[in-house]
Amino acid sequence: MPNGVVGSPNGVVGSPDAYLRIDRVAKRFGRATVLDALSLDVAEGEFISLLGPSGCGKTTLLRILAGLLTADAGRVTLAGRELGRLPPHKRNVGVVFQNYALFPHLTVAENIGFGLRARRVPKPEAAARVARGLEMIRLTHLADRPVTQLSGGQQQRVAMARALAVNPALILLDEPLSALDRKLRETMQVELRTLLRALRMTAIFVTHDQEEALALSDRIAVMNAGRIEQLDAPRAIYDRPASPFVLDFVGLSTTLSGVVERVDGPMLEVVTALGPVRVRGQFVRGARVLLAVRPEKIGVGSGAGNVPGAGPRAGNTATIRVADRTFLGRSCLVHGVAAEGDRVVLETSNDMGERVVPGSDLLVSWRPEDTLLFPQVAG
Repeated sequence: MPNGVVGSPNGVVGSPDAYLRIDRVAKRFGRATVLDALSLDVAEGEFISLLGPSGCGKTTLLRILAGLLTADAGRVTLAGRELGRLPPHKRNVGVVFQNYALFPHLTVAENIGFGLRARRVPKPEAAARVARGLEMIRLTHLADRPVTQLSGGQQQRVAMARALAVNPALILLDEPLSALDRKLRETMQVELRTLLRALRMTAIFVTHDQEEALALSDRIAVMNAGRIEQLDAPRAIYDRPASPFVLDFVGLSTTLSGVVERVDGPMLEVVTALGPVRVRGQFVRGARVLLAVRPEKIGVGSGAGNVPGAGPRAGNTATIRVADRTFLGRSCLVHGVAAEGDRVVLETSNDMGERVVPGSDLLVSWRPEDTLLFPQVAG
């Protein structure tokens, strides 16, 4: 665990008032374990993102919640009802798929009302719900237009309105923004979050996009190999990752392998390819560790990172060989080399970035308290 931070162990169900409870759910396909006794409690009105690489089990879990797959073991309850034996249409769960799954032969209004007709909702009530849905997504003027004539962002909103029209107890979103271009995706993130908050809707959102998860979520479940590596608020996931996997998957960082050379109370001195680094932690002398620092925490020069008022004595300093620089628009990333397997990356102003020449040496610094610390895993 980094610097004594306790992560969220897989298999623990801890909230007595959970609205959605996933209790030790397991799923195998042949010899492959896709979900490994996974547990997760979700509060009513909470937005949870399942974040992880392809094959980690996030879409499988979503399909089990929707009733499209059956779990091999475990139990799922929603608002006090066990879902395991209920067919999809009786679960009161809305689903928004990656490709929207709209009906091309139907109009916008007909697509939104499709689930209501399937549930035999009386026509006057169904018409009122469709009208509310159209108003909610600001497409009333396009009610009679075929969905094939809409833009990608408009189709995504229709899919959302269709899922919400049936008043679901839970809404599941399977990477619904991944097909949109970056600027539209960022706009739709804001619209989606605002809409679900206004409705106090409980949502499970599947994504492999870390920036999307950080922007949208109340909490993020970072998944790896069918288990939850860490469940926490976005800021905590970024600032205090519970494992090297979470560190590497969420955001960029400088990473350095090292050996604890000296223990001075709560402070350690670690020998690295960049020289000695001071960090707070609890390891014995001789322990092999992994150090990490986020790019924005590292400053150029002898000051202790980008922290006003921090003098050089307060921080770690090192000289790196500049490998490259990346212009990001609002800032510049400088990439450096420490040793094989180690990487250095810092974020600085564009003015400073323009003065950094690849192949040159650069003095950098950061505070000990901004250094993350993990045990070094062999192999």
